Amino acid sequence: MSTDSPQSETTIPSGPVITQGRFGTFGGVFTPCVLTILGVIMFMRTGTVVGESGIWRALLILLMAKSITTLTTMSLSAIATNTDVRTGGVYFMISRTLGPDFGGAIGIMLFISQAISIAFYVIGFSEALFAILAAQGPDATLFYTTYKIPQIVSTLTIVTLFGVTFKGADVALKAQYLILAVLLLSVVSFTVGGILHFSTTTFNANMGTRPGSQLDFWIVFAIFFPAATGITAGANMSGDLKNPGISIPRGTILAIAFTAAIYVLLLVLMAGYTNQNALAADPFGSLKNMSIFGPLIIAGVFAATLSSALGSFLGAPRILQAMGQDKLLPPLEYFGVGHGPENEPHRATVLSFIIAVAIIWAGGLNAVAQVISMFFLIAYGMINFSAFVEGRAGNPSFRPRFKVFGWPAALIGALGSAYAMVKINETYAFISMVIAAAVYFGLKGRAQGKWDDAKRGYIFSRTRENLLLLESTQADAKNWRPALMVITEDFELERPLILSASWVESGRGILSILELRHNDGSAEERFRERDVRLEKLRRLLKKDNIIAFSDSVILDDPPKHLDTILQSYSIGSLRPNTIMIAFPPPDQVEKRQTLVEIMPVVAAFRLNVIIYREPVARFESKRRTIDLWWAGQNNGSLMAIFSYLVTTHDDWSNAEIRLMRIVKTIEEKAEAELELSRLVLAARIQMHINIIISEKPVTDIITESSANSDLVILGLSKRDLTNIGEFFERNDELLSTLPRTMIIHSAGDADLLA
Repeated sequence: MSTDSPQSETTIPSGPVITQGRFGTFGGVFTPCVLTILGVIMFMRTGTVVGESGIWRALLILLMAKSITTLTTMSLSAIATNTDVRTGGVYFMISRTLGPDFGGAIGIMLFISQAISIAFYVIGFSEALFAILAAQGPDATLFYTTYKIPQIVSTLTIVTLFGVTFKGADVALKAQYLILAVLLLSVVSFTVGGILHFSTTTFNANMGTRPGSQLDFWIVFAIFFPAATGITAGANMSGDLKNPGISIPRGTILAIAFTAAIYVLLLVLMAGYTNQNALAADPFGSLKNMSIFGPLIIAGVFAATLSSALGSFLGAPRILQAMGQDKLLPPLEYFGVGHGPENEPHRATVLSFIIAVAIIWAGGLNAVAQVISMFFLIAYGMINFSAFVEGRAGNPSFRPRFKVFGWPAALIGALGSAYAMVKINETYAFISMVIAAAVYFGLKGRAQGKWDDAKRGYIFSRTRENLLLLESTQADAKNWRPALMVITEDFELERPLILSASWVESGRGILSILELRHNDGSAEERFRERDVRLEKLRRLLKKDNIIAFSDSVILDDPPKHLDTILQSYSIGSLRPNTIMIAFPPPDQVEKRQTLVEIMPVVAAFRLNVIIYREPVARFESKRRTIDLWWAGQNNGSLMAIFSYLVTTHDDWSNAEIRLMRIVKTIEEKAEAELELSRLVLAARIQMHINIIISEKPVTDIITESSANSDLVILGLSKRDLTNIGEFFERNDELLSTLPRTMIIHSAGDADLLA
């Protein structure tokens, strides 16, 4: 991400400690990717794919797997060429794109999947070895099985690989060239042999699914998919690359194209070599027999499995090391320590070794393949999602040098990964997603603002689009929502006002808290006071768990400037439609005078008004009863809507709304009951109708009926709004006897019956 100033640069962490990269595109990206992709599946399970599913479905499986990995590579390349990639590879890129919560979730899952992959490839090595040794007869096979010889050999193999990895990436990556040579010779061997043994008749017979097959399409896909998962092998070595921004996209794309050609060739040749039953029963033996020189296939499978395990042994610890150096979680910091001049991740390598050995003794090749597929699919889905967010957000800072990228492709990659997970195994998919979600929510909020991530840009882009859309649509009473602005002179003293405003808004609209303070000082003094007050206001809202926009405006004469504020306080058509202000008691003469001055301004802007009065003598409120005093539909509609919204707030979830009406005779009561019953039915709000027959003064009736209620809602006529001082004088005595009270004036934009 780009930054514009030294100040902004200081907010971005230095990231993991790195040294100058040592490897280029071929040695650092292309070769590790090829060695991982042409791994155990190519030798041990390609025959299974053709044998169980037939050549056309096998090619479809290859196409689907390569489509997901190609789209993921495009997304990975866009991110890699838009940021300064350091140690940690995919984890580093996503954490700096979508933030530490997403990056940490994917980093943990990539680490686990690659640590499991070490065991997966070594299990494949052992399976190939003992498939050869099984030719000695059933007694030998029984001996190997009884005494867990394959697991022992696998463990010893991992110990050897651990020793190579522990000496550093330099030794391991030099060894890969010899492995690549052996692997390519084995490819030449089965290619020449496959061409010589190819039968068109056999190929045509292997078109469809094998009769009696017990493996459905998606299980076969899951078994094969690890063959496509080597695309991050180069990216995981990002800290050791000379130029990761160039090497990662170039090397990974070349590796995908190269290995795709080999897999197409192998699938076609095996389909033309022997029948499906033989391929399904002995995929490795079929490949060895098809080859022009069988020992090269044996050497190839050993080279492929060991090289893939070595690649995972190199990549997994570096992911964990990067997370530890970012200090996402205290337990991970231990693994962030590097050793030697090349900052080798020895501690993370030991943990990878322990996980791999545990898996060796836990499961077989097919079962582990399905689990690995889930973890990699989640990781690939999130890589695509992060690129989608960046591309769709339209951040000016998102300028990847890799131009073969579009956010629709990234979205398809993300959805495709999710779909494949669910189709393979819903249970495994659910478990994988739960693990990712647990890590995500565990990291959410940590190091907030520490890195420049794309979420804010994405939100900005969507907000802009929606604001423009809102601007072009006609407001309608049916979709009316409260856009509530609380005006206060001192939010610390008027805290109950802010709390009551949150009840009214109740998450259904927009709540803004605007503090207007008087200060005759210089502009610099006012700005300084504003910063202090705004920070305090935000802390108070956070403490009270109130979600609201907030601002503090320091003026020499707040009432005088209110009309300017009301005219300018908006973004397009999104502006306040309701003003809420505290009721000043009789002894606060200055506040009453301020209210007298500003109410005509509010009336001129045709805004709804709520004047809130908190009782001077606090009493324990159970928030059970809301009394709405009905005096007609002019204010009544808004009063009823606000009453309903209050009951949707958690604090008032069990409250009852009493619809109160005063009449003088029994005849009027019957008429009023019918009228209000129809109103309640049409309004679709649960209210208890309470009609009082009395000729006493209205103020006395309200006092007697609502003294023990928890909230009283009264109406305010337009005449009283513009002559608020007279209203105070007439009703001070009444209001002093009531619990918390809201006095509401409607501008007529809300319709209860809409």
